[in-house]
Amino acid sequence: MSTKNKKISYGKVEIPPDAFDAKNIKERITIMLDQDILDTYRRRAKQTGDKYQSLINRALRESLAKPNLEKRIEILEQQVKKLG
Repeated sequence: MSTKNKKISYGKVEIPPDAFDAKNIKERITIMLDQDILDTYRRRAKQTGDKYQSLINRALRESLAKPNLEKRIEILEQQVKKLG
């Protein structure tokens, strides 16, 4: 769900939609996770004092930031060319 093109108001003050950063807007979803994965995140959350949902969200964000296999191969090929 996006706030783009939506009028948002707080009392009598209108807030422009671009005032919100997409990574701060949360959407409720239903997802099926393996029990051992969920248990691990709940255990980590208890140790760190974070919410397990936040830990899962952070892990997903980090995985998206990593280059995919094609990009990794491309980077390796460029490095090999520089060496040879």
